[in-house]
Amino acid sequence: MNTTCDIFAHRGSSIDHPENTMAAFQAAFEIGADGIEFDVQLTKDLVPVVIHDETLDRTTTGSGVVSDYAVEQLKTLSAGTWFDPRYENETIPTLEEVLVWASDKQIKLNIELKGKVNQRELLVQKVISTIQVNQLERSVILSSFDHVCIKKAKEMAPEIDTAVIVTAALYEPLAYLRSLDVEGYHYMSPLILREEAGALIDAGVHIRPYTVNEQAILRRYMEWGCAGIFTDAPQLALNIRDEG
Repeated sequence: MNTTCDIFAHRGSSIDHPENTMAAFQAAFEIGADGIEFDVQLTKDLVPVVIHDETLDRTTTGSGVVSDYAVEQLKTLSAGTWFDPRYENETIPTLEEVLVWASDKQIKLNIELKGKVNQRELLVQKVISTIQVNQLERSVILSSFDHVCIKKAKEMAPEIDTAVIVTAALYEPLAYLRSLDVEGYHYMSPLILREEAGALIDAGVHIRPYTVNEQAILRRYMEWGCAGIFTDAPQLALNIRDEG
């Protein structure tokens, strides 16, 4: 059992709070999660905000594409009512708000970069600038399904850890990761075999499966020696890890 495996609350403590809100992040911190994972994309006025979907419809009281709205307009929407009326006052956080909140806490931040491919460079610039202003370079992992975006991030800020996210098994993943100069490999469970995971770990790669909520599978990945696990159920994962 790897008792140093970091437990990342996926979109915050999203099993019992509205995802990607300050309430979900605070709850994850209070139960002792090692980190939080959240998604960032740009508004119409190019402010990085925290929301998963390209559109507002599923998780807010708004409708339409996120990038069609200025941050001031987005801030008028509730990002919690859809989950429970108690969270009516939760709004879409800006990246700045999350980083300010995290600045006095021992918590890791996995920022997943999302958005339009023609805004890759702009998104990376805005996100990295916000991280640097808040002096959180050592607390952050930048990840994305867009590996071109991650390569640009590593070139722009080599001091920040980066990771690729994959939805299919890669052929010769170590060579590919080395070509991008990234530290992390975030794979959809259960895409890799134990021996493949072991080879990557031995090579110094930080492997982190997502999104794992089942007790037996959480335990399995801890036993493998994964650097971290993304889960909607951080309390369950913490309990398993602490039991050893």
